[in-house]
Amino acid sequence: MTDKLAIPHWNRREFLGAAAGSAVVAGSVGPLLAADAKAPAAPLREVIGPVLGHVDHASAHLFCRVPGGLEVTLVLRGLDGQVVSRQTTTSSAAHDFCVPFAIKDLVPGQTYRGQLSTSGGTNLFGEENNDGQFTFTTPAAPETPATVTLGLGSCVSSTEFDALWSQIAAQKVEGFCLLGDTPYIDTNDLARNRAARRKFWGTLPTLRTLATQIPFWNTWDDHDFGKNDSDGLMPKKEDIRQAFLEYNALASYGADDAGIYTSFRRGPVEIWLIDDRWFSQTGPSWADPAQKTCLGEAQWQWLQETLKASTAPFKILCTGMVWYPKGNKEKDHWETYSAEREAMFAWIKEQKITGVMLVSGDIHVSRHHTYGPERVGYPLHECVVSPMHASVIPALDVQHPARIWSKPEPNVFLKLVATNKGKKPKLTATWINIKGETIHEFEMGA
Repeated sequence: MTDKLAIPHWNRREFLGAAAGSAVVAGSVGPLLAADAKAPAAPLREVIGPVLGHVDHASAHLFCRVPGGLEVTLVLRGLDGQVVSRQTTTSSAAHDFCVPFAIKDLVPGQTYRGQLSTSGGTNLFGEENNDGQFTFTTPAAPETPATVTLGLGSCVSSTEFDALWSQIAAQKVEGFCLLGDTPYIDTNDLARNRAARRKFWGTLPTLRTLATQIPFWNTWDDHDFGKNDSDGLMPKKEDIRQAFLEYNALASYGADDAGIYTSFRRGPVEIWLIDDRWFSQTGPSWADPAQKTCLGEAQWQWLQETLKASTAPFKILCTGMVWYPKGNKEKDHWETYSAEREAMFAWIKEQKITGVMLVSGDIHVSRHHTYGPERVGYPLHECVVSPMHASVIPALDVQHPARIWSKPEPNVFLKLVATNKGKKPKLTATWINIKGETIHEFEMGA
């Protein structure tokens, strides 16, 4: 496999997937979902992957989908050709034929090449699925000086704007964080959730190939948690979570079968993907019983423990919803949960947690806020990155005293470059559009 993106082709094994379902919860449909609905029905892929998920300095996670209850074998080799892992498992209908793999005891800073194959006379991983091949490079050990490049974005079309993924590949990001509405689903029906996630990972050729070369981390927002402005009271949210677990390969997913919050470390950066949906509105807030909770007590305890334990110079807190008043009548923004937001900031300041930055999405406008040193003891930046599709909402480009820059820009993602190789750690945040143009950029220290 070369570093160049090879574009697979469709073949006759592609088929039309009809996702039968009961009790679909319909809400305000996202604009790209509506656009996809108007387009001719596209075939859903039967075989999905390989799709890389969490990769750290010592382990890697990935998944694939192979229908038919077949055995799937993974063989991983180092660049010297020696086999470092061989695993075989069987796909099952109980998990929509999705097969996860977790590979342990890897070496930091090494490149590995893998191969998936199926039992039987014909390997289902053909050219259109990269022949089942994937490659990844483990990052350096956490305390090793390094320069890391990561991509982040929200509000993604499953059927359009493959050129944006080409721009992301051109920026040589080492991993990508999907921050919600990734994809648009707008139902709580299990079959339809599964079909939408198959469509996401199986349609755009550059994304399909990129997923065999860099790790992806994912969280959800409202349109991939049942419907617009959804919260933790969503019926059948366990089914939504099941589809999420089947079609992503993270190292952890919340705790006790609740939520999907997780974090990962890459060189000088640690990223927290915070779940702003599962627990929201389910009870009184731990910060103020007069308000409803957003994080829930278990997630708040996890956030405290992991933030205190982190030695990363830069600590990026990501949620799908924005950290300031959104600007419409919906409740899915942190102003609704202001007691928890302010308690979080006060705790960060009290504990002297350094290097925190906020990232959010959802609103179809990209923004840069600086809240000043009052909240956490040093200038607190928020990066809003939305949308990766083309539908902007200028009405949500609202005034705010912390706003440094904003733009209703279509097809945009965020690139973070962090280094601790020099005298002082440095992070550069850059908003980039589908043409490869920088539309905003700033730099911060730790």
